[in-house]
Amino acid sequence: MKRPSRSTGLTPLDVIRVETALSRYPVHRLAKHGMADIAIREATADGELTLRWEVSHNSRFGQPGPLAYKLDTLVINRKLEAVGRPVPRVVRLGSLREVAEAAGTGEGNAMKVKRALYQNASAFITARIRYRSTDGAQRSMEIGSSRYGVVFNGETLPDGRSADAVHIVLNDFYREILDTALVRPLDYEYLRELPPAAQRWYELASYQVYAAIRNGRPRARLSYAEFCRHAPQTRCLEWDRARRQMAKVHAPHLRSGYIAAVEFEPTADREGRPDWSMIYTLGPKALGRVLESEAAPPVADPPAGSSPIVAALVARGITPATAATLAEAHAADKLAAKLDAFDWLVGRKDKALKRNPAGWLYRAIVDDFAPPPGYIGKAERERLRQVERERFHREDEDRQGRARAREGADAVRTFWVRLSPEDRQRIEGEAIAAADAETRASCAAGPPALRRLAVAAARDAHIRALLGLPGSA
Repeated sequence: MKRPSRSTGLTPLDVIRVETALSRYPVHRLAKHGMADIAIREATADGELTLRWEVSHNSRFGQPGPLAYKLDTLVINRKLEAVGRPVPRVVRLGSLREVAEAAGTGEGNAMKVKRALYQNASAFITARIRYRSTDGAQRSMEIGSSRYGVVFNGETLPDGRSADAVHIVLNDFYREILDTALVRPLDYEYLRELPPAAQRWYELASYQVYAAIRNGRPRARLSYAEFCRHAPQTRCLEWDRARRQMAKVHAPHLRSGYIAAVEFEPTADREGRPDWSMIYTLGPKALGRVLESEAAPPVADPPAGSSPIVAALVARGITPATAATLAEAHAADKLAAKLDAFDWLVGRKDKALKRNPAGWLYRAIVDDFAPPPGYIGKAERERLRQVERERFHREDEDRQGRARAREGADAVRTFWVRLSPEDRQRIEGEAIAAADAETRASCAAGPPALRRLAVAAARDAHIRALLGLPGSA
């Protein structure tokens, strides 16, 4: 299949790459009201269970619905894309107002957003799944957990800090999947335009659409029953009802040109119930955007023996001849600074690079662009990272010290409360006798309250020494 021209008039892509292991399975109901039974089981002809997927919800917050779905797909997935791999355990989403705006609900719906975040965080997944990892291996996973917890402004993060915004804390199995599963690119701006059911179709159909285009096929297929199961959506067994139901789902994609036509081919599932194979003729939007999102323009190899700076320019899309000319005309330190600023903008997914990243880099060098707003040079970034690492190390040591102190105090208290009255009197006597002269004097004279404090301090120090606890010297 001939690759479409990149000058098709399509707006530049804002791509997010979504893992392929969990996103094909439903977590949310798409209808505004009611309940959806989310339970998928697949078995071999011999009855061996090959897939189990069940999602239960917290009765206090309710089943995750359309708003919770938008938060997952439009806000959280985008944040997970931005943080890179490996994914950190704690991911900052922003203020409730910012999260609401990113989900397209407006700041007035902050409390609804908070409830929807709780719905997502409390959705409990019980599953056995298999997925292919980035190294080509088949992986199996047993799940009995939610995907993440949520921490709001003012609440305590896992490291003991007070949260300054909304954060999610990823559970271990979810982090493992995010770090190891294959991903597929989705057009973020297109996702934002779609209502929930059509958005879910775009997520699920993307598997078949990408496969069709990679194999040079102009059409893609998706089973109606499979879509209903993975959306989830009520499955209709009568043709007219199924056709009307899917017409609403397909309408936005037909209008946009993502698909050009839809055909239904009658078939049946394993149990003999009516099903339809939905056959999609791919439209220009799918053909152009899928190819554009899957791969950047091919980058030529630098000429043999090129300098590192020429190789760096070529790796970022500059042609070898132009890269060599730039290297001759500009100082190496200037080129290195422009490359660093370019990489910084790439990391931020800056809109300035959307249309022609290599062209922007060329103009930045030739026209000597000023540093971008907010840009910090590589050396200063490394210094700040080192400061942050040292601060984190100090805070970690402080946390560990406080934890050890609490454990020691708990051990002393447990030891003391288990003693008989006679043993307590004996221990206190030993403690006072072993104390220094100043402490003994404080235990024997002065106001009763101060004497009690002095005796307690001597006693605790003595018990710490008996137990061999730190700080007993």
